[in-house]
Amino acid sequence: MSDEKNRRRHPRVEVPLLVQYRLGALEEPRIDYALNVSKAGLFIATDEGLEIGTRVFVQLTTRDGAHFLQGEGEVVRTADGGCAIALTGFDDDAQTVLNGLVQDAVAAAGMPDVGPLTRREEKRGKDPDVKA
Repeated sequence: MSDEKNRRRHPRVEVPLLVQYRLGALEEPRIDYALNVSKAGLFIATDEGLEIGTRVFVQLTTRDGAHFLQGEGEVVRTADGGCAIALTGFDDDAQTVLNGLVQDAVAAAGMPDVGPLTRREEKRGKDPDVKA
């Protein structure tokens, strides 16, 4: 594995989710697939030329259709065939669902769930895996 991949803070899991996102309130939503997801972000397969730093409003539905998640994000990396979006504005409930989705996929793949808390969790000083 390269140093680039090793410096990731959270495990990525390949969960093909349909993602709807907008760049502005008045823009038409765009629909693409998330190729992988982590507690802190996702990688979207898109041919759109999104620039690093672009703010996006993200909406996704879990595979079972039980949860509709939405919040803000920011393009943090671009690559051929897609872009990485850091999820910066998911509320507590959405973040809890996303964490569970990732943890279930990590466990199913037999991967270690490593990495520090998300920035949001660090700010709050709490670990979502520890029950209060």
